Amino acid sequence: MKDLACRVRDLDRALFRAVFRFKLASLTPVMRAFTIAGKAGALWGAITFFAFLANGLHLHDLLVPWAAVAGSWTVAECAKSLFGRDRPFISDTDIDPLTKMPSSSSFPSGHSAAAAAGVITLSAVYPAFAPAFMLAGVLVALSRIYLGVHYPIDVLAGLLIGATTSVIILALS
Repeated sequence: MKDLACRVRDLDRALFRAVFRFKLASLTPVMRAFTIAGKAGALWGAITFFAFLANGLHLHDLLVPWAAVAGSWTVAECAKSLFGRDRPFISDTDIDPLTKMPSSSSFPSGHSAAAAAGVITLSAVYPAFAPAFMLAGVLVALSRIYLGVHYPIDVLAGLLIGATTSVIILALS
């Protein structure tokens, strides 16, 4: 079991390095913008609010995505204190993040949790826009690795938290 854990850790670090080393001058500002917009689920909250205003003020369409995003973000942020995983730039001093260095633990990614919750619930409420929501969600999640502040497993765990929270919120609504 210990050998498997070491292999997973090594694969996680190798994937991180591969993504982090891939840089395009035109992509970096896009990734920074999506990481800033994804902070605390702000992107998803804003999309939800404007869609609510534009589509008839149906309270359900506002509360379901907001609850899922807020719940996912909260679960991810609380889980950080349980795991205490160092961020890539702390574990490897050769990593120079391309964004503000967060001070919280790396695992799981709150941005990714909120992104998954936003994508899933907004896609359920506004299915015609699902491809755009998916693209935005992928960019938020990938930006965390690209900018050097999360490992891939942190992002994957965040996505799982967001997906699980969304399924529960949608089932209860």
